[in-house]
Amino acid sequence: MTPALLIARNCIIYWVNVWIARVECVSPAGFALEEFDRLSQAA
Repeated sequence: MTPALLIARNCIIYWVNVWIARVECVSPAGFALEEFDRLSQAA
């Protein structure tokens, strides 16, 4: 993989982790799981 692809991959992984951490901090785990299920079914 080229350095640009590695940087892009790391950025995506970083932002996914930030988003997951934010959801877990703001809402209870049960609500987050239900929201994830609803979003995955809508896609």
